[in-house]
Amino acid sequence: MEFASARRALPELALLAAALLLTGSGACHRHHPADAPQGKLASAPPATARLAGRVLDGRAHPVPDARVLAFPLVDGGAGRGEPGHATADLDGRFAIEHLTAGAYRILVEAAGFPAAETSPVTAPGPDLVLQVAGEGRSISGRVERASQPAAGARVLLGAEAGGPLRQTVTRADGRFAFSGLGEGTYALRATSGDLASPTVRGVAASREGATIAAPFLLGPAGTVSGRLVQDSGEGLGATEVRAESAQLAPGDDPLPALARTDPKGGFTVGPLPADSYRITAARAGYVLRHAPRVTLAVKEGALAVDETRGERPPVTLELVRGAHVLGRVTDARGAPAGGAHVRCVASAMDDLTVQTGPLPLAAEAAAMPSGAGRALGSTRSAITDAHGRFTIDDLIPGRYRVEAAHAGLEPLRTDELTLAPGERRDLGALALRDGFPVAGRVLDDGGPIEGARVSITSGADPSTADFYAVTDGSGSFSVALPAGSYRLTASATGHGPARAEIAVQAGTPPAPVELRLRRAEAILEGLVRDTGGRPLGRARLLVWPHDGAGTGEAPLGSGSADVGGHFRLADLPAGELRIEVQHPDYPRVTLPATPGQFASLTVPFPGGIAGEARARATGAAVTRGRVEAAGPDGATASAEIQRAGSFRLPRLAPGHWRLKVSAPGFHAANQELEVPPSDSLGEPSVRDLRVELDPA
Repeated sequence: MEFASARRALPELALLAAALLLTGSGACHRHHPADAPQGKLASAPPATARLAGRVLDGRAHPVPDARVLAFPLVDGGAGRGEPGHATADLDGRFAIEHLTAGAYRILVEAAGFPAAETSPVTAPGPDLVLQVAGEGRSISGRVERASQPAAGARVLLGAEAGGPLRQTVTRADGRFAFSGLGEGTYALRATSGDLASPTVRGVAASREGATIAAPFLLGPAGTVSGRLVQDSGEGLGATEVRAESAQLAPGDDPLPALARTDPKGGFTVGPLPADSYRITAARAGYVLRHAPRVTLAVKEGALAVDETRGERPPVTLELVRGAHVLGRVTDARGAPAGGAHVRCVASAMDDLTVQTGPLPLAAEAAAMPSGAGRALGSTRSAITDAHGRFTIDDLIPGRYRVEAAHAGLEPLRTDELTLAPGERRDLGALALRDGFPVAGRVLDDGGPIEGARVSITSGADPSTADFYAVTDGSGSFSVALPAGSYRLTASATGHGPARAEIAVQAGTPPAPVELRLRRAEAILEGLVRDTGGRPLGRARLLVWPHDGAGTGEAPLGSGSADVGGHFRLADLPAGELRIEVQHPDYPRVTLPATPGQFASLTVPFPGGIAGEARARATGAAVTRGRVEAAGPDGATASAEIQRAGSFRLPRLAPGHWRLKVSAPGFHAANQELEVPPSDSLGEPSVRDLRVELDPA
């Protein structure tokens, strides 16, 4: 999930706390009210204290289905540990049972209302009256099946701005109503048995009662089945699985379908109307390696998985145990560097998949302590405490570098390290040397830009940024650097990049640098297809400046094509750009494009090589080695030689390729060949290639 797009939905109370999600561990997710028994406190010791009361709106009307959480207070500080929780009934009444006697902080979230907090509250105690800001509104409508009223159909409702899901059941005349809603717009969907209606979005609740004129029509629906496993291959039971629209950013679907896995990890999500869905799962201490997509399409009057546009059933989800990195940051004299920024950055994006899913409920996010959160992508960060200590949790296993920065000290970047599932890596002390100060500001036509990233590269090779800085509220940044020549590149969301060259000398600090960014307000629309005219649904698009791509700087923008290959990318700078197209079944290509002009992007249909390495003298298979390949337009590929001597190079751009085969005990062998497009996607176009090696 793009983090920014998901957090737009959070009330103001949760925004500050939600930012803490980037620094910690754990996994939180939205629950349907029916998912958890009221008042059950997870992992709580036997206790008899109880908190009960009512949730009311600004007019003292009940707020049904409000979610109430009780966080224990420790030494008068912020709530810690697992909260007790309950869901209010139709009269707004709730009861949280089995609490340990003591003080609690109470947080309330209800659909369409801002989160509310009360603290401290003592349990046991008298009944509470918890009030949320705003006045209750309502939405009503009707559900039909084959032009007849659908009695007993289940109707789901979710706030477009995020929050808990609600449900109700239609009466004999097919009608339904939701009351006690906050101000805002909502999404609704009806289901009954193996039928479902399309999702209706943008329905505004009103004090007078908003009535949806058109009926919800139940029609063919489908389900998505599969299995959730951990990195050992064993199934994971009692874990929530979500299906959300793949047309929306991760976490932006207000009405996801939910299911829980059985003891062996099996699940079935649905019924779901025709659409393309992203399937995810979340569990504390685990991170999702891959979020598959499944497209349900109408076939012969029924809904089925369209295998040409999505993952083939059954779907397999893998939650791997999150890795952890910890250590200390010090200055050159060994003194702790409190408040230092530490980032764990993935060395290879191809090795990782962004952890998708929504942010937790606003009330839960606001209550979460520093260090609690979920993996939101390939970069995680933390701030050191007063002793210079840091911990970064829930990292997807893979290759990383750790960056540390502190005002007045040279930033540091570690060598690459590889993290295994569940590994806890202690880096020890990261000592930052004293440096020479460099300061500056990042601005646009409207003034300073907060949160802009300034990448700092030394030497002639700009492929990797040596240091980085982030601007504060006044657009200012500062970093300490060793003597030398540097290139500074500033980037920010919605802006084009700006660059400057500086020289740092001992005893002579350089003049403050001003980097002025151009506002990016252009839109690029287009279609991405292969050379056979087939749309590349699910293709990932990265936007780079016209003078290069992948130079160690952040892309200017990104997005995905829909199932028909269409895309629309906003907030781009005007002028020529380059679009990098990534798709798991095709070679990666970078193509020119200009905002304001329709972009028709054509990706070559891939070829592939299947071959074997043999000893020239005996014909025996070479059981260990590596194949390196260089192709057209600087394309590269590589593969390991398998025990039988075979190797495969899939997803190659058609054209001339040069292979270098290396193996222990043999001279390297080179071979050149033409690789044509394959007849079928995923199949090699060059088969039975034999490369013979001479002994060393």
